[in-house]
Amino acid sequence: MQTRRVRGVRFWAGLTALLVVPATIGAAVSSAGATGSNKLTVTAGEYTYKFSGAPKPGNMEVAFKNAGVEYHMMGLVHLKPNVTVKQLKTALLSNDPAAGKDLTVGEGNVANTPNFLGPDQSTTTIANLPAGHYGVFCFVPAPDGKSHVEHGMVKTFDIKGSKSSYKPPTSGVADVTITDAGITLPSSGVPANTWIKIANNTAVPRDLTLAQYLTPGATYESGTAYFDEFFSSGKLPAGDPPVSVNGGVTAIAPNSSAYLEVAMRNGGKYAFTSSNTAVDDDPNELHVDFTAG
Repeated sequence: MQTRRVRGVRFWAGLTALLVVPATIGAAVSSAGATGSNKLTVTAGEYTYKFSGAPKPGNMEVAFKNAGVEYHMMGLVHLKPNVTVKQLKTALLSNDPAAGKDLTVGEGNVANTPNFLGPDQSTTTIANLPAGHYGVFCFVPAPDGKSHVEHGMVKTFDIKGSKSSYKPPTSGVADVTITDAGITLPSSGVPANTWIKIANNTAVPRDLTLAQYLTPGATYESGTAYFDEFFSSGKLPAGDPPVSVNGGVTAIAPNSSAYLEVAMRNGGKYAFTSSNTAVDDDPNELHVDFTAG
């Protein structure tokens, strides 16, 4: 089991790739063009997950909400049938890179799932999940220095039934493209409330993270420094945070697309960032600033 722990990272990065690179929607967003309905909602708190919905295998909206007061993630792994929470937790906490390899289906990877979230934030993606047994976990550090996994933030669930007819939206969608040179936004701008279709036109898996600038003069660099300190100490720095991380989508495969639903403040200042999820602490992270709406 690959256990790349939460990186001492740029806050924009995927932050939490373990077995995978790794809620309830905060605001109503149009799903024009979508076919059918199939949804899994995962709500995080200290230190637990709550699931709702009865999603069928296939394309589904995976909605992740952080209802807690700490940052949380939902690392997701495809497990073999009957793997227990205890087995998964033991493997996640092992220092043996091969620990748990017998627990997963293949390498256990699950693509296009929701990213790291700040308190009172939510994010929704579209993932294609086959029927099976899954594990979810959070490796964000707690104020006592232990990871949330160590505090028991590990859970399993099943997806079963006939295949869903749900398809991603086709109209009213904003196109965002990731290349080796940078992140390209629509020429008309990014609507505050919309589905975004993200094309990864690179040769490596990438994430896309959404962050909001909160304080006057906040920058990519000040956000990076703030979260580097958090992941080094396990405690958020004193004072008002310069940014919040509002979710995103993980592990977009090379030369493929993913979907992210956004609900931003009209006129708010935001950034998209993208890192290579196949490496820790990507030294060539991409970012682009924009105004929503």
